[in-house]
Amino acid sequence: YGHQFNCHGLSKAPKAPPAPAPPPPPKMYSSEMNPMYKVRNKQLVENSTAPLMTFHLFRVQSDTNYSCCANADLTTAGAAMFYLHNEIVWHAKSRSGTNFADPKTRIVRYKVMTKATQPLFDLGMNFGVMNEFDITECTGPFECENFKRFGYTVGCENWVEGSPANFPHQKWNTLNKYPEASWFSLPGPCPMAKLGQKSKGCVETQPGGKCPGEMEPNGQGDCTYNTQYAGEIEIDKLIGISDYQTFVASGGREYDPLTDQGVHLNFWDGRFDSVLNEWRTRKLMQLFDDTYPTEKTIDAPECDFNKWKFYHGTPHHP
Repeated sequence: YGHQFNCHGLSKAPKAPPAPAPPPPPKMYSSEMNPMYKVRNKQLVENSTAPLMTFHLFRVQSDTNYSCCANADLTTAGAAMFYLHNEIVWHAKSRSGTNFADPKTRIVRYKVMTKATQPLFDLGMNFGVMNEFDITECTGPFECENFKRFGYTVGCENWVEGSPANFPHQKWNTLNKYPEASWFSLPGPCPMAKLGQKSKGCVETQPGGKCPGEMEPNGQGDCTYNTQYAGEIEIDKLIGISDYQTFVASGGREYDPLTDQGVHLNFWDGRFDSVLNEWRTRKLMQLFDDTYPTEKTIDAPECDFNKWKFYHGTPHHP
């Protein structure tokens, strides 16, 4: 009925072109000190041109001794005093704080040397974001993604409203009235794992930024800082009591936030008084200098972290 078939003219369907070959994996570069530490940015395994910075930082501790200071945070003198005032001394019968059992008894000083990696220094910074560490586990910000981009750099933050370095704890701005209060983070081996869960393989591939031994930092991604113990001061000596338990047993209290005063002690009176906070901070630093006259405290440099430059071009909005 008008249909015509040309059996000899039928052709087979053309074959689909072969799938393109997958792109080759990105080139990875290994560290000479830690061969299992591999990065995509070659600059992270090369010495940087950033300046070497040397200064002192502090840590409020109990009588327990432990390795310091990888995967931990250190502070300036002002921030150490703020921490004591805001978190510790207002508890009525112990300096045990809110979330831990061992009472705080001393303020330890550390000599710190830092050197930024080249990608960070190229952005005009010597310090990256202040990473949060919870018992040696990095918990933020933004899942600590900065280690891949900038290496294991020392981070910092301040509590100055509107400052580029006012991140990630800007919620404390109204609470802190202590001078030059800054926190610094020092990423160590396997920073994303909890204490006791840092495997050998993780430590090898994620070595952190602490340089081996007493090596001076070179600004490679796995050698951005080193620390050295530089003395300690007992909190009792700083505030002017001879024995804390005797002080409490006699009805004393370091600081009551309801009255903004202590009982049988006036050292912590005026929590939001900037002049008194300056006096308390200077007293701490003077006590260190008097106790260790051959090693005077070197003030920490200004925190030059810039959250807008640091996270520019990323999905993160600090």
